[in-house]
Amino acid sequence: MKGTNILGHKRPLNTIEYGVLYRAFESSITGMQLLKGFAQCAKDKEVQKYFTKGMELSKEILKEDGDILLQNNIQPPATPGGTVTNSTIAPFSDRLMMFCNYLLGVMNLGGQGFSGALLWRNDLIPKTVIQAKDVFDYTREGVILMMSKGWLEEPPKVDL
Repeated sequence: MKGTNILGHKRPLNTIEYGVLYRAFESSITGMQLLKGFAQCAKDKEVQKYFTKGMELSKEILKEDGDILLQNNIQPPATPGGTVTNSTIAPFSDRLMMFCNYLLGVMNLGGQGFSGALLWRNDLIPKTVIQAKDVFDYTREGVILMMSKGWLEEPPKVDL
């Protein structure tokens, strides 16, 4: 579990920890590309600003996770295909793009929670928790934005 001892040697990542970091890295690459595209074609300036904030959060996570991989002499994964064009023609409405972003944020949180249970190195656990908190805060901000615009409906109640 060694990882937080400043003077001690950090053991190399095991394959499970690498898998956790790889999943987070791939999610962040996809999120960053998607949000870049959404930001450049969103019509609402508030929504555009929100997507840009998410793109910056993805970049932060990529940098943190990439640094961990490089410290372990592992090349971070490359972009999984495609790049964002410079088109500003929206493929979807701002409302649908916000909802897609909400779903991706929630799935990312599920992955972060699952990841936390698989990490054994003490230095990786707090990083994952902080990243999950940041993703939660960002996703919650999006929910509040959708509610303020009337884009998020109350789900049906359980009928007992």
